Amino acid sequence: MYKLIMIPFLLLIAFVTAAFSRDINIDTLAAEAAKQNKHLLVWLHKTDCGYCESMREFTLEDDTIAPVLAKDFIFEHINVNEKDTVTYKSHQSDGKAFAKKVGFSFYPSSIFMNAKADIVFAAPGYIDEKDFIVMLHFVRSGAYSEMGYDCFRRKEEKQ
Repeated sequence: MYKLIMIPFLLLIAFVTAAFSRDINIDTLAAEAAKQNKHLLVWLHKTDCGYCESMREFTLEDDTIAPVLAKDFIFEHINVNEKDTVTYKSHQSDGKAFAKKVGFSFYPSSIFMNAKADIVFAAPGYIDEKDFIVMLHFVRSGAYSEMGYDCFRRKEEKQ
């Protein structure tokens, strides 16, 4: 009797887990971003993180930020507590291992990548709308290849 109940229950759990996990291919997303003349933004976050939730709600969904993200970036989020499969530089892992591999296991973290899935700029921690829009302009303009972020920010503040 116990086995008759447990087998369907275990199958249901396996199905639900598989149905909600995603395959995230950073290499493919970066190539697609390049085709569209965009950069890839990978946003790392985790469940039950107040800073992550605040950044999602107040920064990423801001009326100024959201249109810039949609127009100039391919955006992918990775919840490191989920069981997603992340492919990066042809290596598969889960979200936590990916975060560790790229050196950003602090949440939230915003990682900007070029066509080769190389990190061109990254910022760990909560970022408010005012600073995030400057970061988006920094990456979108390609200024990261000519100057550091602090120099760019000072230049933007003077204008």
